[in-house]
Amino acid sequence: MPGASLKVELTGVTEAERRLRALAAAGQDLTPAMRDIGQYLVNVTKQRFADQKDPEGMPWAPLSEHTKARKRRNPNRILTEHGHLGGDIVSQASAAEVLVGSPWIYAGPHQFGAEKGSFGSAGGSPIPWGDIPAREFLGLSEADEDEVEVLVRDFLMSLV
Repeated sequence: MPGASLKVELTGVTEAERRLRALAAAGQDLTPAMRDIGQYLVNVTKQRFADQKDPEGMPWAPLSEHTKARKRRNPNRILTEHGHLGGDIVSQASAAEVLVGSPWIYAGPHQFGAEKGSFGSAGGSPIPWGDIPAREFLGLSEADEDEVEVLVRDFLMSLV
């Protein structure tokens, strides 16, 4: 998936992790659990765009005055002009993992930040034309980790 994505690897959820690994080793298809985890993470990631906060609840870096003046729509909304980046968060589940991310090529620079000109230049202008601060929208908070553990336990309980 181009852009930015998050690969969920279950670590630190000790008993649930041990059981999932045992199921995976036994050839059990974990796609239903991964699909539920993916949908949950899509929902909380989209909420971050509404809240304009990172996974830990910290506000994103504010927009520069230049960016606010340039934006035609939503001049006070961070990472939102037309709503594509936050609206197109998707997940892709398989038997052993779930990927969550955005298909937009500019997702990575917004997630991780980028320095002026770090992608070269076009027509004599640097790409990007200015520094882009990292505004993390993908990731797991402690509450998200707890919810993933609940989803895993629910999946395991459905097997017994």
